[in-house]
Amino acid sequence: MANAVLQTRIDKATKDQAEDLFESLGLDITTAIRLFLKQAINQRCIPFEIVPPQREFSDSTLAAIEEAKSLARSPRAKRYSSAKELLEDCK
Repeated sequence: MANAVLQTRIDKATKDQAEDLFESLGLDITTAIRLFLKQAINQRCIPFEIVPPQREFSDSTLAAIEEAKSLARSPRAKRYSSAKELLEDCK
């Protein structure tokens, strides 16, 4: 079978990270891409689940952070000069 050339543009950081990963697995990036394409053909689909990146915080946590920032900016917010003073006020 004749060979064909496949070219793609990708940012340098992604390329470098992929090369490091595949090298640790004993592969070069060309072999890794070839494996991906062969598996996609064999399985007739993308050979892995595509999931969005994990967010650092949930929606409710992000909302609580924004609420805390808003409360802290309020001129009516109570101020403490030490953690000890805050803890005493919580009792």
